[in-house]
Amino acid sequence: MTTLSGFVARETEAAVAFISMKNPGKPLWIPRKKISRLTERDDFSKSVQLEGERIRRLAYPVEIEVDAAWMERVGV
Repeated sequence: MTTLSGFVARETEAAVAFISMKNPGKPLWIPRKKISRLTERDDFSKSVQLEGERIRRLAYPVEIEVDAAWMERVGV
């Protein structure tokens, strides 16, 4: 497992849009099946604008444990 710290900007039933602190505009869509743990942190939310969208949204801070093999396959 790989632990990532950052923000979640959007969620669907199948995936979450994770934003790293280094690249705030481009989300990494992580399938929920590949997430073993998602913990919301007690930090402030961040206003972000995703690539291709005209609106800003609040992204909440998280720590996510993701399958390391999947991370290697997608090149992260």
